[in-house]
Amino acid sequence: MVVQRVPVLGGGGGGDSFPLDEQKRPTPDPEEKKDVIIEAVGDIGRYQLMVGLIFALMEVPHGWCMLLHKFISPKVDFWCSMPAGLNYSVSEWRNLSSPADDSCNMYSWHSENSTLDIAGNYWSPGSLENASLSACTSWDFDETSFQNTIIQKWDLVCGRRLLPSMASTVFFAGTGVGVFIAGVLADKFGRRNVLLLFIGLFFLSGLLCSFSPYFELWVIARFMWGAATLGIRSIKIVMSLEMIGSNWRAIICVAFIEGGWTLGYLTLPLVSWLITNAFYLQLLVSVSVVPAFAFVYMLHESPRWLLATGNTQECRETLRKIQSYNKRGNEIPDLEGKDKEKKAEGNFLDLFMTPMIRRNTIVISLAWFALGMLYFGLSLHMPEFNANIYLIFFLAGLVEVPADVIPFILLNRFGRRLNLVIHYVLGGLLCMATAAVPLGVYAYEWPIVVLAMCGKYISQVCWGIVYLYTTELFPTVVRSVALSFACSMARLGSMLAPFIASLAYIDPILPIFIFGSITFLAGLQAVFLPETNKKKLPDTLEEGERFFVINNPMKCC
Repeated sequence: MVVQRVPVLGGGGGGDSFPLDEQKRPTPDPEEKKDVIIEAVGDIGRYQLMVGLIFALMEVPHGWCMLLHKFISPKVDFWCSMPAGLNYSVSEWRNLSSPADDSCNMYSWHSENSTLDIAGNYWSPGSLENASLSACTSWDFDETSFQNTIIQKWDLVCGRRLLPSMASTVFFAGTGVGVFIAGVLADKFGRRNVLLLFIGLFFLSGLLCSFSPYFELWVIARFMWGAATLGIRSIKIVMSLEMIGSNWRAIICVAFIEGGWTLGYLTLPLVSWLITNAFYLQLLVSVSVVPAFAFVYMLHESPRWLLATGNTQECRETLRKIQSYNKRGNEIPDLEGKDKEKKAEGNFLDLFMTPMIRRNTIVISLAWFALGMLYFGLSLHMPEFNANIYLIFFLAGLVEVPADVIPFILLNRFGRRLNLVIHYVLGGLLCMATAAVPLGVYAYEWPIVVLAMCGKYISQVCWGIVYLYTTELFPTVVRSVALSFACSMARLGSMLAPFIASLAYIDPILPIFIFGSITFLAGLQAVFLPETNKKKLPDTLEEGERFFVINNPMKCC
């Protein structure tokens, strides 16, 4: 008989240990199967549906903000500015001023006194052979489709052409920092208060982006905007799932919240087509979150967080209010014993202090990293092959619609773990398959676009899975910080996506193949995660470690 010592945690991560017989694994305490929060308010009710709807609508401005870079820094045609005194048409000037396919340099023309000749006598195609080149100092841009973009506003071309990619990386760095801070604050000060704080930050940073006169200030504002938008999302997902029954978690997380994201995705190209000026587009996105502040202000704090942090009286009052809204007349279960058992605090370090929670943290974080790289790599850098930017973006969003309906059925039927592994592996293989398609054979390279779109669909399915799965993998006292850390890993992946996408100059298929390879490997390592479908959410660190020991899929580790 093999006996394994498994730690029983205290609030700070230390404590005694108890023997675990590998031949006869412990069975859960019958009391642990009782969820006093769900017993009081019900698996689902009017209040939970209202919260889900509010949070789903909040996904629209979140989606706009996350994907906005596509339409405020698009590729636009540009050429060296015409010196004052010359009256050529744009086409004439472009033919005479610079070599073909070179918009960064112009021919240097000098008279006998070494000043620029503006008479126009020497500007003829036959005399260009002996002209020298000098770097342009200012540019004019094609404003047919886009106006006032960051490229046009601050001349981010030629020697400054990498700055838009850098700005995208800074934005995703902000999302990683913001979601982590949001998780720590939400576990410490409550879900609702921190959510209101980050909504305010979203609005203010968006305004600063709109009115910023300097590129450096705009980058700082985008960093804060990214911090705010993903912080909002992580908090509201945790807050919504903490008050609904297990059978409804997939529906709220996937159909409601991910459905709201898809709505934002689909409407952004339409809004960008109607509002082609980047100033007004950023302004619209920033003010679109204002109504959410009033709705969230009317919501109650998460009763599960109140109970887990020892605020029993406030938890009881909150449950009564939710019961009243749900028209439930049943008595509130006894919370006093739960208060003494579950009054505990967790912190970021607790994610790495015990074997099972540590393994979950590492495995799910790697899955998030790969997904962030795949999704935003395909969303913001989908190969267009000279097709319409709005149409390609809309189609990429359209493939996400079935991803918001089908997964919650699969999640409840086949569980979280199997779905995660299969979708990651399949998505990776689809993207890797693009390497087998020859270039230049098909119109608009449609087989590559179709395979990439299929990979995009799979990646959207995976978002619904990982958000739901992560909230169930960790106990209440560290749930928010765990989700925030996982989201931060996704942002790290999305930060690398623009640079991997830049490898397209070597081969247009190379970035997609890299995205797919990393996703495939992440799917294989997800087999180490336990199944959480239709299981009671653990509240304390002790409950969490015990739960994962019981449901460990790999007996060898």
